[in-house]
This record gives sequence, C-alpha cells and structure tokens, in this order.
Amino acid sequence: MKFFNFINVLVALFVFLSACDPYKVDIPEWDYGKDDPSEQPGKPGEGGSDEDYPVKYPDPSTPKVKTLLTEGLFRETKVKDGITLYSFEQKKEEVSNAVQTVFVLEVDLNNKDYKVNFFYCQSDTTSAVAKRQKAIAAVNACYEMEAIYCKVNGNVLGTVTLDPDHLRYWKHEAAIVGDGKRKIGMVHGAKGTNNHKQGGLQALEIYESLTEKNIYASSPMLIDDFEPVGAYFVPDIYSASDLNKLDAEDYRRHQGGRNPRVAVALTDDNDLLLVVVDGRFSGKAEGMTAKELTNFLVKHFNPRWAINMDGGGSSTMYINGLGDPVNNVLNYPCDNKKWDHYGQRKRPTYFLIQYDE
Repeated sequence: MKFFNFINVLVALFVFLSACDPYKVDIPEWDYGKDDPSEQPGKPGEGGSDEDYPVKYPDPSTPKVKTLLTEGLFRETKVKDGITLYSFEQKKEEVSNAVQTVFVLEVDLNNKDYKVNFFYCQSDTTSAVAKRQKAIAAVNACYEMEAIYCKVNGNVLGTVTLDPDHLRYWKHEAAIVGDGKRKIGMVHGAKGTNNHKQGGLQALEIYESLTEKNIYASSPMLIDDFEPVGAYFVPDIYSASDLNKLDAEDYRRHQGGRNPRVAVALTDDNDLLLVVVDGRFSGKAEGMTAKELTNFLVKHFNPRWAINMDGGGSSTMYINGLGDPVNNVLNYPCDNKKWDHYGQRKRPTYFLIQYDE
C-alpha cells in the first residue's frame, strides 16, 4: 500500500511540475510534416475533428436569414429561384466614401438545381467561356498561374513556381475549395505566420495535403470566421503617395490602392456570394482597397468567410439574360479603358454557376 501511495505522490508531483513549466510548448494538432494527407490528424473522420481541419465549411443546416443587411441601397433582381443579384450602381458608398459600382450575386448552395464549377481553359474571356459552357452566371477567378495553386476536378494544373523571395509570392495565402457541386469551403493557408514568405510556404504545404477535388488559391483573405482580416492586410501607415512609390505588384500597393476587384464569400447559412467591384472610372466607379472591400462586405452582407480574387482588368461578371444584350456582361471591365461591357481580359480560371443536370 505504501508503495502505491509513493507512486501516486510521484505522479501528482510530475503533473504539478509540468503545469508550472514556463518553457512548456504546445504541439500543434495539425502535423504539416506527414507525407500522406489521409493520415493528417486533423482530417475529419480519420482521428481528427472539423475544428482541426484547415478547410472551413458552412453548415447547410443553419437556418436561412436575409443576406442583404442594409435597406434601400441595392437593387435586387431575382435571377432564378435561389439566385439573386444585388446591384449598387454609380452612387456614393459610405464605407469607401466614394462613388462605386458593385454587383453581388448570391447563390443558395442548398438549392440542388445548381452547381459551382471550377473551370479551367487555356485562355478566353468570361462571356465566351460562360456561353460555351451554358452557364447561368460566371466570374473570373485566379491570379496568374505561376503565382497560385490550382487544382480542378482532381488534377493539379498549376502550383506556385515563383521563388519564395519573389515580389508576387503573397498571391496564394488563402484558397476556396469545392467538390464541383455545392460543397464550398475556404482555408486561410497563411494563418498564424509572420510574413508572406512563411505564409506562402505554409499555404502550399496545406493545399498539397488536401483531398478536395477543386482548389483555387488567391489573396488576401478578407474575412476569416467573421474576423475582418483584410482590413489590416496593408498597414494604415502608408499614404497614397507612399503606395504609389512602390512596385505595382508589391502587396501594399496592390491591395492598399483602389482598383476593380473580384471576391468570393460564404455566409454562415451556406450562401455563395460572387462579388465584382468596378473601378478606374472617375465619377462612376472608383474601385476599392482590400480594406474597403472587407468593410463593405461586413456592413452589407456580413459573410463568415471571404477571399479577394484576381481583380483589375480581369474583373468581369456574366449573367445569362442580363447586362449587355450581346455578351451578357453585367459590369464594366476596364481593360479597354471605356465605360462599356467590352473590356474583358482573357483568363484561364473561372467560377461557373450551372444547372446540375
């Protein structure tokens, strides 16, 4: 009996000392060193939990609520059952304090009539791809292929070929993933790192470990589990003149200046938002910074997650039967520097909303 009491005392002493150890380091639950993604401890259903897994998905059982939070600012257009367009055109917008033109397409991912297709082609315009694929709606997706991770229908079509010290290495810190149907999630791959180099390396390791069929990487993460991280992606210490002195691909100028933008967002009740902000047209569409776009989304829609995609001259939204009568482009792509619907830029990656036949 005395022996067992002695053992109990030793165990208690060990637990006490461990709890008081100021040098104790918690081991992360997600082991990035494992080679087999199926063995990752964070993989749901294989020893991990949804909280451990880096990709976050909305819960389809969450009760539906009204997506647009503000009244009287947007024009609402029913595109299809479960698909709604919100238009804010050539008006002063409170968050950016500038005239803006913004289109937001809401797709109810619980509606089994539709699917979200991660589509890849060599190079074409949004409207041409959408018409050829008989899409209900479409927007452009990723940055240049050498700067992002791209996986479509299970095939890795591109991974980052830039050196980690390259000026554009920041462009893949987050990703949107999908099953080609209606299960859409997001992952903040660079979360918890100290700089863009570390973040890019960590993000790539995560993307390569995922088993999801479709992955489009982009940057920056705008909203992560309701946290508006895009609002401080670029520090507020830089003036407009400071930013203009930087290279156009420097993350601070790229995301700290006003530009046309594309974003994708997910609401807590499982709606997908495709967002296109026009810009570079004074008095009609000034464009937004990453911070302004983040705060704009929070104010009007409050999604749980959102990622900034390729913007600038690539920014294009197509909706079948709406917009320009010739190409059904809704916004004003700026590549031709004209306020019309014909300044599209050819891109390789797209999000297509299609009927699920």
